[in-house]
Amino acid sequence: MVQRSARRKVNSSSRSPRSVARVMHILDHVSCAPEGQSLAALSAHMRSPKSSVLSLLRGLVGAGYLVHEEGLYRLGAESYRVASAIVAARRFPDFARPTLQRLAEETGETTIVGVLAPEEDAVVYVDKIEPRTALRFAATIGDRRPLYCTSTGRVLLAYLSPAAIERYLRHTKLVKLTPLTITDKRRMRSLLARVRAEGLATTIGEATEGVFGIAAPVRDGSGAVIASIVLAGPIARIKSRMPAIAERVRNAGRELSRMMGYAGVDADGPAPRK
Repeated sequence: MVQRSARRKVNSSSRSPRSVARVMHILDHVSCAPEGQSLAALSAHMRSPKSSVLSLLRGLVGAGYLVHEEGLYRLGAESYRVASAIVAARRFPDFARPTLQRLAEETGETTIVGVLAPEEDAVVYVDKIEPRTALRFAATIGDRRPLYCTSTGRVLLAYLSPAAIERYLRHTKLVKLTPLTITDKRRMRSLLARVRAEGLATTIGEATEGVFGIAAPVRDGSGAVIASIVLAGPIARIKSRMPAIAERVRNAGRELSRMMGYAGVDADGPAPRK
């Protein structure tokens, strides 16, 4: 619930327009080489002295956009975060924002739209509205959050195909982020079945201590769940209003689903992604 600090920036030698272009050139070239690129190869490709390229590389490594291992440079976590945010933003329309805004104003809490990351291993926040209150849940557009312990992620996980859910649970270590994080995979399967039955997911202090999350699915015209809308805020402030808030979140999900062309009677019930 604390505003996240600004991310580290590439060093000052990388801030001129020409250097920015060279930085993008490096990232583009490295992205085409999953096995990694050496300093010599990058220097030759860019027709620049090794010393100049090395300065840019060090800045990118320091900021997390590249990693340097065994003499090779590969894309780092920050590059994947930005790429996921760009892809996700293109997958959800701007007309969802008024619904998000209205839900935030009616409840006085943070509202967020999240979509599944391309790798189906995380939720990516693509839009948010935060209230003006000092005590609130702070989120950043482009953030990647776990599927298993966030309400918005749990909705997206629940509506994957059974095979995809099992693959996720088989390959994902459910880390205890707080004392309340659920890490038992048998219990997780039961929770996901409940999400599909009720069309709603709730988490209480599982990903961030003191935060209550309530999320509902958003469907496209085919009925597939393509996003989730979540309301998050302090446990004490939401828990006492849980039934009313849950209904508002559910209705917001239904409204967005209708906007996306879903003509079903209800936005609840199972319609797994293929």
